[in-house]
Amino acid sequence: MLDLSLETAADTPEIEALLDLSFGPERLKKRSYHYRRNVARVDELCLVARDHGEPMIVGGIRYWPVTIGQMATPALLLGPLAIQPERRGTGVGAALMRASLAKAEALGHRVVVLVGDLAYYGRFGFSPAGPRGIFMPQEAPERVLATELQPGALEGVVGAIHRWRPKQRREAA
Repeated sequence: MLDLSLETAADTPEIEALLDLSFGPERLKKRSYHYRRNVARVDELCLVARDHGEPMIVGGIRYWPVTIGQMATPALLLGPLAIQPERRGTGVGAALMRASLAKAEALGHRVVVLVGDLAYYGRFGFSPAGPRGIFMPQEAPERVLATELQPGALEGVVGAIHRWRPKQRREAA
């Protein structure tokens, strides 16, 4: 049995070690990390998995805010999803995916994008983003996937995925 919980600051070193193990020391050079650098995670969606009663983290998932296109449509960038090597294929990733996507939907998020393999993420409702006109610059188009958490959320949404930037406040003149 798995226990899923929000990632805490105390979990960060263990999660970072798991990410290094899963994706290698060059992971920070991947294009998707450009969207994460100096941007706060969406903490209420970052989950960790532990075997019931055990302290070791067996998996983790994170989300980051991004926008799509010139209209700056808000979206979530899912990733990374990392599972301890000996636990891959045992349902840990699926449990993290289902729980975090359900939570994102419940919190009112409408769109999720990611860089990954359709063979894995397709079962969670993801499909290629390119045919919709959505792309991530400098990323292999076939690896950029998207899903709607709300029906119709991607209608009319086209363009590049952009790093999230807080809106500038306009001072009253």
